[in-house]
Amino acid sequence: MEKKRLSERFLPAVFVLVVAVAAGFFGIGGMKARRLAAYPQKIYQQEMSADFTAREAAAETLLTLAEAFVDADLVDDAKQALQESRLASNPVQRYRAGTVLKMKVELVYQAMPDTQRDQKGSAAQMAWSEFTSRSAILSHSVPLYNQAAARANEKLTSFPASWLAGGAIEKLEEMA
Repeated sequence: MEKKRLSERFLPAVFVLVVAVAAGFFGIGGMKARRLAAYPQKIYQQEMSADFTAREAAAETLLTLAEAFVDADLVDDAKQALQESRLASNPVQRYRAGTVLKMKVELVYQAMPDTQRDQKGSAAQMAWSEFTSRSAILSHSVPLYNQAAARANEKLTSFPASWLAGGAIEKLEEMA
């Protein structure tokens, strides 16, 4: 059996090496980049999404109760803000819509008669309490989300992560 010359073994070896390095670089590196981009979304899902939904439910209850006592235009404005909050497609849009919702619901609540608003154990007072409680919880979760999104954005837009992340950067930009 004749031995292959070094030049005959060299090209296949280089090819295998290049394929292995590329697979490692793009495969493993790409997975890490996608995982990094997914972290802010995970925070949103675990720390914020349920609080946004619960706050919206409390707002809906409060607005329904207010219809009998408060100017219809004021209630309609708050209902529109509630609808926009529910239709928001990403955390940033939901936060912005929620900020408007908070202001409009507060105006409606303050316009309610004291007998409805301040009576201990009243439905309006309980809905307001839930609404403000969820708003306070969100005020603590939002900075955590913002830090994670900023950190991921910073890392994913630098070289070589920007090559590896591919669609993950676009997804992260949608969340910011």
